[in-house]
Amino acid sequence: MDNKDWVLYCKLGEIIEKHDVSVLKLSEDINHRRTTIMDLMHNKDMENKRIPASLITKLCVYFNITPNDLFEIRKL
Repeated sequence: MDNKDWVLYCKLGEIIEKHDVSVLKLSEDINHRRTTIMDLMHNKDMENKRIPASLITKLCVYFNITPNDLFEIRKL
């Protein structure tokens, strides 16, 4: 299967906006680097990004969502 037409997309920016929380507050609340959260919000370098399962877990618990709510596969 040729994956060049598909990309992993993180919907964290939409989720943060919906919950009206700042990146700084989120970073402090889940005790994770703000730059990593910003990268996920802006889908920066997702092809090469390693996203720790612990961060995904923290985000899902914080926003009461599932990984399926946080990520999706999009066609370019």
